[in-house]
Amino acid sequence: MRKITLLLCIICITFFAKAQAPAQQWDEGTVYHTSGEVFSGLVSWAPPMKGQYPDGDQILFKNSGSPDIFPIPYFKIKAFTMGRDSFVVSTNINLKNNPILLVEVDGPVNLYAAKIFKQGFPLLIGSGGGGGHFGVGMEVGTAIGRGVKTSYYFGKTPNTVTKLDKKNFIETMSTILADKPEVVAKIKDKTFRYGDMDDLLKYYYTGKLPVNNEQQ
Repeated sequence: MRKITLLLCIICITFFAKAQAPAQQWDEGTVYHTSGEVFSGLVSWAPPMKGQYPDGDQILFKNSGSPDIFPIPYFKIKAFTMGRDSFVVSTNINLKNNPILLVEVDGPVNLYAAKIFKQGFPLLIGSGGGGGHFGVGMEVGTAIGRGVKTSYYFGKTPNTVTKLDKKNFIETMSTILADKPEVVAKIKDKTFRYGDMDDLLKYYYTGKLPVNNEQQ
């Protein structure tokens, strides 16, 4: 009976992981191929799950109005746009598992975001049976730690990047965002810390402080 319960657990976890994969979204975009060709149409990419693609990350492309979908592996892409976002592909060995980088800030020193989807651990609710009982009830409720994990990198090119961390945060972000002194001041007075990247970038682009900071 325990073997049956274990098998059901594995089946439920596998099903849950597949069901929780990022939804596919299409946006108008342009793909810059390593061959020098440029393709414009509809582009789809989402942060991949670990091991999702045996040969590495990829994007999907199709011509507007066409149902035909073409997967393009990362090693055949120099860069691409998707909607308002711009992406580049890094050959840095430290980014071999997630070489597609979102360009967060384009300047003398660029800021990139590497994103990967974490499946998390399924939380099983209402597990019953076992111990000689014939009924086995099981329900998958949610996942712990599920979501997109973002790591930030900086450098003059996507191939020569350094990871942003707590130790280099103030100096690095003050350099990257130096064209807006008011933003740099908020970094140096620790209004924005290493864990506040989303709010910091929003303030840099919009001039709007998060609500909790406005009330201080």
